[in-house]
Amino acid sequence: MVLTATPVDEGKKEASKTYLEQTKLLVTLASAFLFAPAGLVAIVKDRAAAGVTNASIVWFIIVEALFVCSVLAGYIAIGSLAGSQDAGDFDVYRPATRIFSLLQFTLYLVGLIVFIVLGVRLIT
Repeated sequence: MVLTATPVDEGKKEASKTYLEQTKLLVTLASAFLFAPAGLVAIVKDRAAAGVTNASIVWFIIVEALFVCSVLAGYIAIGSLAGSQDAGDFDVYRPATRIFSLLQFTLYLVGLIVFIVLGVRLIT
């Protein structure tokens, strides 16, 4: 008796590809907001001239941490999706995939909002 694999619905494969691309795009967006440590050193060094307070520096570091965590959650979501593809399920509704994707998006959104608020406060 020979067992054959059940064919996977093409719609599931396409959904999996689209989900993967969207996750990678959000990782790229969050990565774009990561500043080099040299940039942070320059800001800290000239903070008196720029009028940057200690609280602003702390919020800046919090924003950076949010973006880093968003990128890491995106990588975990991609890994979960890759595991689903390897198993032949192509399941974008897998709990690990959904949880880390939502975490990735939430961290990115909160980081972006805090970054905008911080930028507006520093400009005005």
